[in-house]
Amino acid sequence: MKAKPIDLIGTRVANRYDVTSLLGSGGMANVFKAVDRLLQRDVAIKILSEQSEAIRHRFLLEARSLARLNHPGIVAVYDAGESAGIPYIVMELADGPTLAEAAAMGLTIGFTVRATIGLLDALHYAHENDVLHRDVKPSNIIVRSDGSVKIMDFGLSRRISDLSEGTQAGEIAGTISYLPPERFLGKPVDARGDLYSLGIILYELFTGVLPFRNDQNDLVAVVFAHVNEPAPAPSKHNAKVTHELERIVLKLIEKDPEARYQSARELQDDLRSYLSVRPEADDVRIEPQQRGR
Repeated sequence: MKAKPIDLIGTRVANRYDVTSLLGSGGMANVFKAVDRLLQRDVAIKILSEQSEAIRHRFLLEARSLARLNHPGIVAVYDAGESAGIPYIVMELADGPTLAEAAAMGLTIGFTVRATIGLLDALHYAHENDVLHRDVKPSNIIVRSDGSVKIMDFGLSRRISDLSEGTQAGEIAGTISYLPPERFLGKPVDARGDLYSLGIILYELFTGVLPFRNDQNDLVAVVFAHVNEPAPAPSKHNAKVTHELERIVLKLIEKDPEARYQSARELQDDLRSYLSVRPEADDVRIEPQQRGR
């Protein structure tokens, strides 16, 4: 459920940020475009709309997690605080469509693979700095005009060292369609969980459908499928998916983390090898109307 947008357009936050427009609404916060009066630059400002103590704590965790990360593939955080009792985070304004929006316009397989290699640089950096994203999905990835990508919204991020005991009972945060099985089972979570989510994204980009879905929007059935059911081969949905790509995607979404890629770098190596032997991938276009057939 999206948060109800707070009417802040035309107002000034923290006596510094002039809010100009609404960029988007999420489950517990709204993101606005604003002008930083001090530095005279456009920024994105995330305003918390849910005021429970648990949500405020998670919001603060996001600011701290992002503040520790300095990478060109990760949206930077500039400032955080409270204004009139409302928590906010000021971030880099990353222009461009989300990966979900870009996919709707049509992508080539080559572009998708190269964008994934770039995204893996950012995830590797975060993992090396003890941070998991935990909500990797197409709407959290920005595609820039030069073809590079940036990942945003570390609202569910956690330090890897804080997750060694597994997910607490009742805590299944994130977007169900992209979560790894261990999140539903309360098992320990590590970097391979983010890679599983990336595997779901690649499956969806290459085929136009999610591997684990339910036409009746039965979330229990979706969870059951993540934990128990094998994913249909991507080539069944799209004959343009080669054997090499299919192997990579299916390895990413193995039920057992030990059977998956063990690191972002390991996956990058396979994707680069694929491009080296498949230069024609840049000409293989997956049009929106073709995806999911």
